[in-house]
Amino acid sequence: MSTKAGNDLFRRFASKEMTKLTLSQYYTAGRHLLKQRNSSDGGLSAFRLTAGFLHRELPVRIGQTVIGLKENPSPYDIRQVPQFKALMDNYTDDLSLLADRTPAPSTPATTEQFVDTLRRLKSRSKANMRLLAQGLRELSWAINSQDTRIVPSFLRPNTVRQRAQTCGGPHYYSSTLAYPDLSAPMAYLAPSGKMEMTDPAQWTQGSVQPDGEAKYQGFGAVPSVPQQWAPNKVCSEFCDEASCRNPRLWINDGTQQCAENQTRRFFDWLYSMNLGTQLLIEDHVAILDYGHNLVQIIQPLDIATRAAHDASQICERHYGFPAPVVKIIAPKSGVTTTYVPHHLYSMLFQLVKNALRATVEHHKNRRSAFPVIKLVMSSGDEDVSFKVSDEGGGIPLSQVDAIWSYLETTKGPADASEPLPSTIEKRNALSSITFMQRAIDLPLFGEGDGLPMVRQIARYFGGDLDLVSMEGVGTDAYLHLSRSRNAMEPGLNLHTLLESSMPVSEPARPSSASTLA
Repeated sequence: MSTKAGNDLFRRFASKEMTKLTLSQYYTAGRHLLKQRNSSDGGLSAFRLTAGFLHRELPVRIGQTVIGLKENPSPYDIRQVPQFKALMDNYTDDLSLLADRTPAPSTPATTEQFVDTLRRLKSRSKANMRLLAQGLRELSWAINSQDTRIVPSFLRPNTVRQRAQTCGGPHYYSSTLAYPDLSAPMAYLAPSGKMEMTDPAQWTQGSVQPDGEAKYQGFGAVPSVPQQWAPNKVCSEFCDEASCRNPRLWINDGTQQCAENQTRRFFDWLYSMNLGTQLLIEDHVAILDYGHNLVQIIQPLDIATRAAHDASQICERHYGFPAPVVKIIAPKSGVTTTYVPHHLYSMLFQLVKNALRATVEHHKNRRSAFPVIKLVMSSGDEDVSFKVSDEGGGIPLSQVDAIWSYLETTKGPADASEPLPSTIEKRNALSSITFMQRAIDLPLFGEGDGLPMVRQIARYFGGDLDLVSMEGVGTDAYLHLSRSRNAMEPGLNLHTLLESSMPVSEPARPSSASTLA
């Protein structure tokens, strides 16, 4: 597809917003389609109505994903990462397939053609998720090796050291809050109320008013003393991360921490967009081809038991001796709720697997009598909650924030020329319920969804994932699921993301979203 044709295609969807669905809508539509599946046409007539919605909705979701990747509100130039470039190309082709090469499903023939398109998109989604995972590994490796094509100059070690030497320290402090070093390019809230980018190269000596406040004179001036903003301005509001409020948690330099938080926010958005798009596609393909829907009324305890069993077997295979005991505690064992079973399985599987590894590694001189890992399930009026508790040594406070980073990895850079093992190629926690059969073939670490992705799965329908850790003792992971069937997909507005995540770079990039509008 030519660049002009691609831009024309993006223009059709850039200004549209996705339709947010609830668990109840997924479940109700799925049950209706399943009842009609035994009809003479295999349920295609009943499917035509929902197919019309999918034909309108999927291009909006995929189109916004492409634009988000092109805009890249992260300070790192992910467009230089081959896997992300391939991901953009794949999504562009998916969008073209849906919008230009698949007619609206208005007749039996066009409905069948649309179903075939969904099957193609489902199979392609596995490759896309693999590219996303490989791209994150490659980006992490590029940042650690300071690849000049990807890492902007102001985030490289020499610039960080220069800021520290010039300013006498890595940060400026106000009476209530610490802010990143203002000598680095960064976004700030101007008196006009708009986010703007500082440009230290253009700064000149400014003036200070009698009350001690610096007078804003635009890019032609800079306060002679560090600017003191209100506690809810600049980085605290900009990043929306607790780590920006606590200078102890900053990693070497506040500007780097701000960049990390923006990158995390972008990949939170990107992963959620992938999650919702794939769920929409695979739910309908599963109904038509396999006779089951992905959103079901489930018994969480059964899924928790299976996840703990499979994680324990992986631990035993990896270390070669019996795994620590996972004790499951459930005062209300018969609780049911509406959810996606393989989503819950993948989250608990990851949490228990992490707890097992931490326990064995912390008590590595033992071969038996490990501390028990507790998996507690509780149910209330609003939530079904799980707590996974281990005595694996815990995590220092300064390292807790890194747990949620997409750029932390236990593996080296991705190599597109080397295919993953067949068991990994086949599995995909977000693209097939068969992950629950194949998860036991995964290694103990280095593969899987990772905690940042697990948290996004939990948050997608109104839940959350939190960690509380005590260094020297252990970690408690709290997973919450909303029991409300009206729990809705999150508001993933692309324009809001781009406006509130002004890149910490020099200079600010022009917005192609506004250009294409």
